[in-house]
Amino acid sequence: MISRVAECCFWMLRYVERVENTARLLQVNLSLVLDVSLPLLEQWRPLIIVTGEEERFTKLIGKQAMGDGEAVQDYLVWDERNPMSMVTCLRWARENARTIRETISVEMWESFNEFWLWLTGRTARRLWNRDRHAFYDHIRDSCQLFHGICHNTMLHEEPFDFMRLGMLLERSAQIARILDVKHHTLGPTTGDRETPVEAAQWLAILRSCSAGESFSRRTGSSLTGPAVAGFLLLEPAFPRSILHCLDRASNFMSRIRPPDLPELGERSETLIRKALSLVQSRTMDDILKAGIHEELTRIIDTTTEVCGAVHDDYFDPSIPAPMARPRARRTRRDRK
Repeated sequence: MISRVAECCFWMLRYVERVENTARLLQVNLSLVLDVSLPLLEQWRPLIIVTGEEERFTKLIGKQAMGDGEAVQDYLVWDERNPMSMVTCLRWARENARTIRETISVEMWESFNEFWLWLTGRTARRLWNRDRHAFYDHIRDSCQLFHGICHNTMLHEEPFDFMRLGMLLERSAQIARILDVKHHTLGPTTGDRETPVEAAQWLAILRSCSAGESFSRRTGSSLTGPAVAGFLLLEPAFPRSILHCLDRASNFMSRIRPPDLPELGERSETLIRKALSLVQSRTMDDILKAGIHEELTRIIDTTTEVCGAVHDDYFDPSIPAPMARPRARRTRRDRK
């Protein structure tokens, strides 16, 4: 498979995952501001911070608008000047799909088109104005439908492996961002008794990750910050936990490495295995001592580094310098 196709596969599902998780972030916060009383600026500003858009938002919209829920939601959903907005990410996901139209299935392309036409049409705008929660639910359902179609209509070969690798790396970073909203909203988590506001925040985070039932069945514990954070960080059997995502990403990383070129992808696989081993070696007590925010920041930075290594190894590999030819031995006639 040529590198151009591999890169489109990798980024296509990263963009889809980014759209879904932006919807989850916004839905978390929308539930939180309805349930608890927070200072106006702290209701929506954390979302701008965790998406890395604080500087651009301040320049384009204004710092005071960070307390305006409608302005923040509009920026993260519709603003085409924002490279992280849903409409921008979906456009780029569709463009990558169009570029590799011969690689993906017909059903995947039709699903993309339906999603794009809905989001850019009047129906989505009417739902946005009428019922914001239903709008975000529709975004999530459309993304999950696409994942299901991809999984069940694609040959599970190299293109599929690159798609899954991109999706899993993006998901691990985005789940870390969703968890980090709590830090930027309410401050650090301790092992002490949760306040009602903190309990509402943790419950909203569980619901945003579709983890409420799985959390109850697996832990059977009361709703506390360490329990929720531990589940979303370290639960190996939950498909949206960071540990699960890194473990599966490591599996797909090993699948895409060609056996006849062992040096290709070596740095990428080394980095993902290192990231996985660091998460596996931690307990929740270790994470609390180091700080949940610091651990989440490290995971986001590490995932970014892994994605950069994948780009360098597979999409834009350096061309080895040509070996210098040995100088021809001069004969006596040449010397004359």
